[in-house]
Amino acid sequence: MSSESRVKNTRSQILLTIVIVPTLLLAAATAIIGYNLILSSLSQQVEKEMMTTAAMTADTIDAIFPGDYKLVDDGGLRLYKGETDITQDNELVDRPKGITDLEVSLIYKDTRILTTIKDKYDSRIVGTGLADQVNQKLGTSEEGILYKKTLINKSNYFTYYYPLFNSDGSFAGALEICYPHDRVSILAWRPVMIITGMILAVMILLVYLIYVNSSGTDKALKKLIKFTEDAEAGHDGVELDQEILARDDEYGIIAQSVVKMHRSLRDMMDKDALTKLYNRRSANRMLDLVRSHYESDGIPYSIAIGDIDFFKKFNDTYGHDVGDEVLMIVASILQKNMMPIGFASRWGGEEFLLVFDRMELTAAVKKLHEIADEIREQELDYDGNTIKITMSFGIASRPELDQDDLIKIADEKLYEAKENGRNRIVADITEEAQ
Repeated sequence: MSSESRVKNTRSQILLTIVIVPTLLLAAATAIIGYNLILSSLSQQVEKEMMTTAAMTADTIDAIFPGDYKLVDDGGLRLYKGETDITQDNELVDRPKGITDLEVSLIYKDTRILTTIKDKYDSRIVGTGLADQVNQKLGTSEEGILYKKTLINKSNYFTYYYPLFNSDGSFAGALEICYPHDRVSILAWRPVMIITGMILAVMILLVYLIYVNSSGTDKALKKLIKFTEDAEAGHDGVELDQEILARDDEYGIIAQSVVKMHRSLRDMMDKDALTKLYNRRSANRMLDLVRSHYESDGIPYSIAIGDIDFFKKFNDTYGHDVGDEVLMIVASILQKNMMPIGFASRWGGEEFLLVFDRMELTAAVKKLHEIADEIREQELDYDGNTIKITMSFGIASRPELDQDDLIKIADEKLYEAKENGRNRIVADITEEAQ
């Protein structure tokens, strides 16, 4: 799994979440609450205006045309107010509309006689009926009826019905005052959208600032996690970006601590605690790498296994402290000589594995003799005694074989060296050399 997929919540992502989520919730709450508050306020204004317009229109009609409303059938139905036929007098409804922008209709009983509402063909919808329930309520109402949403001509309106009565108290009809519901909604949305837009603009600015300031830390964090992933996977030569190590913030401190911890853990896992040479596990891994060079490019290599002669005698005669000192002396010589040409590892107990990278058997044997000679020159003084150190080695170079088989051959040659007197080198398919 990549570091990008594992890093689900970087600091910038957390900060962005902290900013974006509350801001979006604030914007949504502002939009919903603001819309409803403004819509309620506008609705109240429209309602008052409709009621005022209805009363003034009714008073104007009564003043201009005194008398009762009556329907006369003289070959065609006509509505009279007193002695005047007002059926075609659209000015009675057009004038208040021109002043208030409200839709005005004069309804006799349950039928629109005059109206400013027009259909899609620009024709007035006269002759259309009024809902029975509205008509029944109007017959018993003196103050009028207000509806927040009424479907008229396939459109929703705020509607106020102002009842009209004749002089004998009989119900004559009503003035219907309407205002399109969509217009009020649009008017309510405008300030809400402006405020919401300002909130979102502030959010975008904050997001940008967070992104700019946190992108560097996110990259550092991902590199740090990538380093720990590679280290966990055991990749050789894994290094942490120096730019992160040079940071003077918490990421730089963490990075330096992680690198130190990685090195310590790597030494604990890969190195023998006493000799500081590679242990058997890491030696096998490194040997796999050496063998891969042969498999891909045909580069030869040689393997030697060495054993400290009479090591048990050192422990039994002088104690384990002397035995440990002998191990460290030998390890130091092996490490120094093998570092440029391969590596040395503690294979187990007093046994050591030497891998000569890019060296055929002849060259490896020559170098091994130099190492053995340097070990022979060592003297360890203990309690008035001079302790001499020698080693026996078996060496082989058959890179085409499986590495376990090759190690087995080297081990067999080491056995021959020990059986033939120790303090010598036995090479595979060569005469014994000392």
